Amino acid sequence: MRLLALAFVTVILGQPLGSYNGDWIANYHGTTYVRLELRDTTGALQGAMSIGSSIHVDAQGNIDGVAEAPSTLRPILDLRRNGEVVSFSYENGGDVDKFELRLIDTNTAELRVVIPEDARQELAADGIPLPKPFRLLKSR
Repeated sequence: MRLLALAFVTVILGQPLGSYNGDWIANYHGTTYVRLELRDTTGALQGAMSIGSSIHVDAQGNIDGVAEAPSTLRPILDLRRNGEVVSFSYENGGDVDKFELRLIDTNTAELRVVIPEDARQELAADGIPLPKPFRLLKSR
């Protein structure tokens, strides 16, 4: 029974990227603020990303200002697919941020920053709104 449970977990966490495979970008008024590449190379999930150094949101969490994402992408960490969600971590200036990507359709996805509850409470106490998911389009 234990072997069956381990096999099930391995299958769930090691699911191929399928429709997630490819290059994704997020733009705000012509400025690309997220670049994401996802690959399923011989069963090994791999990816890289760059994100603008500044993403500002309004009181409702809608983006209202961004900085251009660097053209050089850096590897993402802990890339996993669990059902309809691809999750990963990204090291950015010494901080490690967690993200979840969900498909909306074949060429559109939402990238959500995963913010721990203690950080959510701290942001709320400071009156800082949480960002809504970033809309990404498949570029190839």
